[in-house]
Amino acid sequence: MPGFPADVAVAIVSHNNLKPLAGTLESLAAAGCPPSQIAVVDVASTDGTGEWLKSTWSGVTVHRLEKNDGPSPGRNVGILRADKPFVFLMDADVVIRPDTVQLLKAAMDADPSVKIGSPIVVHASRPDTIQYAGGALHYICEAVNPWLDRPLALRGTEPRDIGAAPTCALLLDRAAAIDIGLFDERYFIGKEDGDFTHRCKMAGHTMLELPAALVLHHSRPRGTWLFYYQIRNRWHFMLKNYQISTLLLIGPPLLIHEPLQAVVLFAKGHGLVYLKALWGLVKLLPSLPRDRALANRIRRRPDAELLVAGPLIIRQDLASNFFVRHGRALYEGFLNGYWRLLQKTVLSR
Repeated sequence: MPGFPADVAVAIVSHNNLKPLAGTLESLAAAGCPPSQIAVVDVASTDGTGEWLKSTWSGVTVHRLEKNDGPSPGRNVGILRADKPFVFLMDADVVIRPDTVQLLKAAMDADPSVKIGSPIVVHASRPDTIQYAGGALHYICEAVNPWLDRPLALRGTEPRDIGAAPTCALLLDRAAAIDIGLFDERYFIGKEDGDFTHRCKMAGHTMLELPAALVLHHSRPRGTWLFYYQIRNRWHFMLKNYQISTLLLIGPPLLIHEPLQAVVLFAKGHGLVYLKALWGLVKLLPSLPRDRALANRIRRRPDAELLVAGPLIIRQDLASNFFVRHGRALYEGFLNGYWRLLQKTVLSR
């Protein structure tokens, strides 16, 4: 196995992740990564992370953020302060295989168009089962994750240019990440990784998923407190990144999707969160001209090449709703059919 690439800096973003962080650092050491190439961005941790790093991993650089504004500010610090042309960005609850970074780096060296190298993410508790692979962005701005909880063996060994990836572990071309605007620090969490990777694709770059490269993620269910950010950020994502023509063309499905989403959330007792999220979106609107200027500057690919239709990911607590349980297949069929119609007509020109 080749040594750990000397031109790759590692940036780990951690918030109160002292327990899994030990395994993360040990996996990097097993991969041959020198401590001098590792930086931990400690996001306002109160569990003694900083003190533990100083006493146990003194060769690792520590950047301390005093306020928790989600992972994006920490990710940006890790990218901007890196002194290498490539940055392996990872969360503190991820363990890498000894050859993961080497394989991703070799693939990026072989093809200069690849600006993000993405491993297959498997569950740490079930390493033969996929958590994230083959990601894409649904045209109504929802995640498409076709390999979720499917056996790793079925994925095969073929590398693929994918449309979206989680940011729990990614190898980035540092200059390209800066050029596309880094992570949107206003998002806190929810769509922030999809927004970043979508802009990379929009800029004409390749995001290569390499099945031979694996990371193990200590996955856990997400709380309902995320609803506010997911609702707000999804709409902001579309308004700042989608072409105007796209927003007009997908208007009919959105006019169905939004009331349905509101009905489900109100039925599950989250109606107030939905309304607060809409108000949060309103407060982000003054920055749209600047946001759209960035999208227009970096765009090399139209939305028609970036967006897809496919099965939606629905949380189990929401999937139990009567409307979702009985109407999901019919609704997804409508969304898929509408997108095929657009592809055969206006999007084919």
